[in-house]
Amino acid sequence: MRISHIKQDSYVDGPSGPRAALFVQGCKRSCPGCQSQHLWSHDGGKNVSAWKLALQLLETGQPITISGGEPFEQPGPLSILLERIKQLDPHGHVIVYTGYTWETLIASHHPSVVRSFANIDILVDGPYIAGQDHDRLQWRGSVNQRAIDVRATLAKMAAVKIDPVVVDWDTPTLILTEAGDLLGAAALIDELTQDGASTRRCGQTDTEAR
Repeated sequence: MRISHIKQDSYVDGPSGPRAALFVQGCKRSCPGCQSQHLWSHDGGKNVSAWKLALQLLETGQPITISGGEPFEQPGPLSILLERIKQLDPHGHVIVYTGYTWETLIASHHPSVVRSFANIDILVDGPYIAGQDHDRLQWRGSVNQRAIDVRATLAKMAAVKIDPVVVDWDTPTLILTEAGDLLGAAALIDELTQDGASTRRCGQTDTEAR
């Protein structure tokens, strides 16, 4: 699997932090305003086996987030990685971010995509839209993106075609880290501290590998 890096102790790449966030390399979507354009190139980063990645992520002892780049541009390695993670830690919590919508992925009928869904807890779907971004958002890049409970959605789809089951990520939440730092939506922190402090946003990354 071609990746950029793993970031540990992340509080912005999904709830229940700190989380271990894997940023895959390569994305052809090229959303205007994307804050991780250095992850677009498919020639960057490095190749790591899905099995080795699973062990590295699980060794952190943290819930796992897979972002990018675009994870579903590597459907085969992604499905293997997710299967390995759930084999070793069946109760571990996994979030995957994608620029594709749930409906598009379902309609693809790609075997690896279907296998991946069986091992994802939350899928955050949809492209980044700069005009729908604001500083009260947590764990998403723009308002159009949905936090979909994959297991609940698949369970209901087995009986009847329905819209995805969406988790409430709209209510801002304050987080006190183990280091004693206060984190949350940027606007909420500004209101409390009045110091204009800023923190890393959801999906924001750099080129430093860990």
